Amino acid sequence: MHWEVILSLLWALFVTCLILVLAYFATRFLAGRMAAGGLAGGRRLKVLEQTAVGKDQKLLLVRLDDRVYFLAVTPGGATVLRELTEEENAAWQASRPSPSAEPGSFAQALRRVLEQRKK
Repeated sequence: MHWEVILSLLWALFVTCLILVLAYFATRFLAGRMAAGGLAGGRRLKVLEQTAVGKDQKLLLVRLDDRVYFLAVTPGGATVLRELTEEENAAWQASRPSPSAEPGSFAQALRRVLEQRKK
């Protein structure tokens, strides 16, 4: 009778540890998938630039297929501020530093694109 209680406690301890280990690996797997573009893979959608403008608020420059959108993202949702024209997109791409150069800020790139739009 004494051994049955010990075995049932050991079994409960084993199952609890197994659940914790599975939960750990599941969260690592899902976190890796989300960081790599979400569960869908993100083949058509790519975030080109992003910057935080406040607590839980971001400005994003997003490419969807051959179009580029300027988005505002808040906890309440996302808003398309504007779609960049092909000329603005080309100007932004030209103003991007080479991969070996020091990366510029999103605000500077946006300012250059908007200044070129005014011309």
